Amino acid sequence: MTYVCTIAWRVIFEQEARRKIIASFGQAVSKKILDVILASDSLSLGGSRREITVLFSDVRGFTEFADTSQERVENYIKQNNLTGAAAEAYIDEQARETLDTVNKYLGLVADTIINKHDAVLDKFMGDCVMAFWGAPTPYPRHAVACVRATIAAQRAIHDFNQQRALENKSREVENQARLSAGLPPKQMLPLLLLGSGINTGMATAGWMGSASETKNYTVFGREVNLASRLEGLSGRGRIFISEATYQHLLRDDPALAATCTLQPPQKVKGFAATINVFEVPWRLSTDAAVATDTTSTSLVSKTS
Repeated sequence: MTYVCTIAWRVIFEQEARRKIIASFGQAVSKKILDVILASDSLSLGGSRREITVLFSDVRGFTEFADTSQERVENYIKQNNLTGAAAEAYIDEQARETLDTVNKYLGLVADTIINKHDAVLDKFMGDCVMAFWGAPTPYPRHAVACVRATIAAQRAIHDFNQQRALENKSREVENQARLSAGLPPKQMLPLLLLGSGINTGMATAGWMGSASETKNYTVFGREVNLASRLEGLSGRGRIFISEATYQHLLRDDPALAATCTLQPPQKVKGFAATINVFEVPWRLSTDAAVATDTTSTSLVSKTS
């Protein structure tokens, strides 16, 4: 009887642990990584030190887009004398369109790095994505995986913007007809960019949150903060990596490391010494034509 009770308790305990892992990681990792997590016999989720590579990617231009949208809504309400429920309905409609825009960009980034490059999605912070490689299970060549995932995300955003630029050309033609018919023109689709920062190092990984509420598996520490600072420096359409990440590329993917370019040393908040920063190029040679297309100037990278 004792043996049966022990087995039953173990099954119930393991099933509960399995449900907890699936609830926490089900949408944050690819199925391949989830299977590895569930099959691990030595998984530590309660708190551990791990060498990881962490990514912060921010959708550039969204704040300006949101401000412009809000101004346009206010002007439309005044011009058309909308009040009460009609004004609220129009505000809500435009808010949904604004949210839908940023979700399209964030969703594209998340899908690229999770399903195609096995990232662990930590969280969305406004219009920024945080993800990491190397925890809760070891990930060989995690720095290479992160950098290549970020390159893929930048290219996915670039292709998405190309599609939206073509749609804007169609809208320009359509709007001429709409104006002739006395109809309001369709708004142009914003073309947003991505700024990314990457760092590699030791971090604390584990559950964080209230004991009575849902916890989040995350990583934190000095090296995570540096990745966030590099994202802030990266400007529009650029990928900045730390020297630690660059050294991992030199060891694990020399060809990729050879493409990186050293930037001027940077002084960042919270770090006494200046930081060596490298930029990772991501554009294909065929992308050069974009710079000559005056209808797509917002696709060309700019330094903030």
